[in-house]
Amino acid sequence: MKESFRMNLLQGKYKEAEEQCKSMDDNSIRDMIMTIAYDTESIGVYSFIRYMIEKTKKRSMVELAVDIMINPLCFVEGAYSVALFHARQLLLIEKNVANLEKILFFYHIPEKLIDKEEAQCIAKEILKMEKKNKVALDVIKK
Repeated sequence: MKESFRMNLLQGKYKEAEEQCKSMDDNSIRDMIMTIAYDTESIGVYSFIRYMIEKTKKRSMVELAVDIMINPLCFVEGAYSVALFHARQLLLIEKNVANLEKILFFYHIPEKLIDKEEAQCIAKEILKMEKKNKVALDVIKK
């Protein structure tokens, strides 16, 4: 199943790969896709995730898009910008501490994809929900 899924994904047979996903839980799908991304470093993995986001509208797929672009595919030009886009999508789905912290990640990278003003605003939002949040407090102190 894993090899069949891998081949379908890498050969652009997304419908077939999607069908295989229907018999798996979200964690199994995530593990297989992350493994394929690390093993192949193929942008096709991200393309399949985008396909799945459109087809399923599942938050887990949006989260996976963020993780794929900041981890195995981070070397691709613009990967962090794409990950930030998906992190912002997560905020639209659910505004919580974890999703707000994902946005702050992009303040701490050398590219500084969010500016200080936005970072401080997000940190204040986090502190309203979690008064002693270390990530948010670090942003406010700087």
